[in-house]
Amino acid sequence: MLSSIGGYKITEYLEWVRHVTIPFGKKLPYQRKNMEEILYVLQGEGILQVGNTKNEIKAEDAVYIPTETPYAIYPTVESQPIIYMNYGIRTPPDALEVKIKSMQYDEKVESNIRIERWMSKKPSQSHNGTCTTYSLFTRDMMKYLLFGTMMSVPGVLGYHRHNSEAIYFISSGLGYAKVGGEELPIRDGDAVYINPCFAHMCRTSLKGQPLNVFCQGVAVPFDAKLWTIEDLPDLQI
Repeated sequence: MLSSIGGYKITEYLEWVRHVTIPFGKKLPYQRKNMEEILYVLQGEGILQVGNTKNEIKAEDAVYIPTETPYAIYPTVESQPIIYMNYGIRTPPDALEVKIKSMQYDEKVESNIRIERWMSKKPSQSHNGTCTTYSLFTRDMMKYLLFGTMMSVPGVLGYHRHNSEAIYFISSGLGYAKVGGEELPIRDGDAVYINPCFAHMCRTSLKGQPLNVFCQGVAVPFDAKLWTIEDLPDLQI
């Protein structure tokens, strides 16, 4: 969680980054929110339901959910939960509060969600050839969120910065992440928050095994054109 009652919000726009577990036999309540969201499924299989439409989801699926789209989720494998990362931003990002409304399944809604798997995407080279990326969702598909991308780092990611806040979620692998000159160890299951305009990079520490990193972010300010500066000097503390 990026904020809590009585606490403070550490991000510019991202409202939450949550690790969600739904046990077998339970269901996420069917609700509408003034939130644009991305889900990345880590474990299990289940159903994401919008109105009367039931969409199958499973590990390594990524789901884009437009703002004001009500949905519910429940697992379908007996005795196994469904676990996913949940990224959300208010719409508009400067809205005063998050508004959540419970819905009935028979209320008419448009199902504009998108479900993608990074393994089925054509890869491309990014950050001057230091990583391979599998683009799932791009800014032209979404309203405020910038991207939902799987990044595979076989060695050392080029040190760079851009005008967006971002979250690196380590899907698999073992290595190190450096943000603003400070380097810390990372492994699968870790999430790294990257402040806007902070130089950052990551590297694998396992020979022959890349870091697979699910990346998600938003421009700062939210309506800005994204820029990136590559090949920065590798700062030391």
